[in-house]
Amino acid sequence: MNGLAPGAYYFHSDTGDLELLKEGNFRNEARHLGLQQDLPGDAAADIFFLADLNAILDTLGNRGYRATQLEAGVIGGKIYLAAYALKLGATGLTFFDDDVTTFFSPHAADKSAIFLVALGKGVGGPAR
Repeated sequence: MNGLAPGAYYFHSDTGDLELLKEGNFRNEARHLGLQQDLPGDAAADIFFLADLNAILDTLGNRGYRATQLEAGVIGGKIYLAAYALKLGATGLTFFDDDVTTFFSPHAADKSAIFLVALGKGVGGPAR
């Protein structure tokens, strides 16, 4: 996105707005959060899905975790399709759960990391 400052953002799905949580270049942090892999540090953007699992489990019971994973997977799949349609790369990755929450806190306090998608043309070429 042209004119968007490098940083960590929160996407408000209800309005489509991006909220800047912290400004800066976080490629090294992205590498760390993505289990020390280069891909999240090289990607044009990383999307971390986080959810308040306690609230979800209180509402949906034991099925809440599966429902959360399913929703993240469906949204992640749509991101993959959009990226591929734009001739960009996209891939799902694993991560250090607690470190993701810590990095995005205080916004992410009481949330759990669910899914990570790295996308775009990375600094070393297309995302793999």
